[in-house]
Amino acid sequence: MTVYFLIVRYLKDEERPDATTDVTEVGGEAFGELLGMPPEQLADVYPLTHKHAERVRQLTGITLDLETYDYFLETEAD
Repeated sequence: MTVYFLIVRYLKDEERPDATTDVTEVGGEAFGELLGMPPEQLADVYPLTHKHAERVRQLTGITLDLETYDYFLETEAD
């Protein structure tokens, strides 16, 4: 089973994603550390907040515009 990590962006108050970026290459260890949980437990949707913004930028190069969008780290498995 392969686990994929995606950063999904939604315009505030919208239900459909505006953009999805595959960030799987960063790896579960880094995202587990970011969210404060063991990487093997990453199996859900996690909101990304101001607390996460700088580390997300360092890991992925994505700057979170939290005034305009809501961001989530989502996991998918095949």
